[in-house]
Amino acid sequence: MNINTWKNYYFKIISDFGFDENKDLESAKILKDLILKYKNNIDISKLKEIINNKVVYIFGAGPSLKRHINQYKSMENKTDSLICAADGSTKALMEENIIPDIIVSDLDGDMEYIIKSNSIGSIVVVHAHGDNIDKLKKYVPKLKNIIGSYQYPIKIDNLINYGGFTDGDRCCFLCERFNPKKMVLCGMDFGVYITKYSRPNIKNDVEVGDEIKIKKLKYGKELVDYLIKNSNVRIEYME
Repeated sequence: MNINTWKNYYFKIISDFGFDENKDLESAKILKDLILKYKNNIDISKLKEIINNKVVYIFGAGPSLKRHINQYKSMENKTDSLICAADGSTKALMEENIIPDIIVSDLDGDMEYIIKSNSIGSIVVVHAHGDNIDKLKKYVPKLKNIIGSYQYPIKIDNLINYGGFTDGDRCCFLCERFNPKKMVLCGMDFGVYITKYSRPNIKNDVEVGDEIKIKKLKYGKELVDYLIKNSNVRIEYME
């Protein structure tokens, strides 16, 4: 998705939710400054190196997550595969001794697992938006091998903006950008249910999401549908 197409989606979304576009821009600039200060980023070319021509398994944090992790574990040939985890799904993967190659996170998942996975070798694509400025300041200094991501629709040097609104669909737009052989979507249900991996503070393993979360998932589904329709990459859901 080019930035002009994303711009149309972006302003529709922030209008619908009542988000502050100026805070989105502020957060992007703060992330850029943090990366310049701590110099803990890697070049974007590294993503192309590891994604190009791979079968990419993208794990969201929906109710099918654990089932799909088990299906992935039972596969015989995974030599040309790569795992991209959306935020809180990192914990579920690590519980099964799987370390994601890439984590896409706005830092509201279980940060203990994201930091641990990063220390072992996961690249973390840190996403800035208006509601996570405090988390950027807290966690960016604790991470290494990061790439900065933002959503305000103008070009900002040294950060990426390939489109996407939730961590799950941002994973998809990110990976599609670097020409994988195929993308397989796992744990990406886009329904009304959320899990403890998506929202660590809920009481049960799976609950009906609140109105805002359900609306976010609907936009996530709309954006993934756009990508499936418009991409030259084969994209399919794990059954």
